[in-house]
Order: sequence, then structure tokens, then C-alpha cells
Amino acid sequence: MKPIFIGVVAASLFGIVATKFLGTEGLLTNAWVDVVFWSLIGVGAALSTVDAAWGCLPCHVSRLVHKQSLIDRLCHNAPCAH
Repeated sequence: MKPIFIGVVAASLFGIVATKFLGTEGLLTNAWVDVVFWSLIGVGAALSTVDAAWGCLPCHVSRLVHKQSLIDRLCHNAPCAH
């Protein structure tokens, strides 16, 4: 949830700064501003999804790749391993 919030705040700050520098007309004529705005929100949502899956991801990787001591340690410390 925190990455989504950070993404929305970053997108809002970017929108405010872009409006100050480019003006309202600049926002309408520059397509990259819209892409960056929505990308910041999308990256926050993607990071939130990865963060939710990370708890068990090391264990799944550990089952696929054998004899990897670092991955085994990550799996041992994961909340789903207990």
C-alpha cells in the first residue's frame, strides 16, 4: 500500500511542477507529461504487487533452483517459510 501512496504523491508533485514550468497549454501539447504522470502511478502499483508477492517469492525460486545458499537464506527468512 505504501508504494501506491508514494507513486500517487510523486505523480501529484510531478503534475504540479510540470504545470508551473510548462503551463496549462504545455501540458496539453506535450504527450510525455501524461505518460510520466501515469507511469509514476503504475510503477507504484507494480511495486506494491511485487512487495506483496516477495514474501513467498524466494521460497518458490528456492524450489526451482537447487543449491543456492543465498536464495535458501532468503527463503528461510521469508514469512511464508514458517
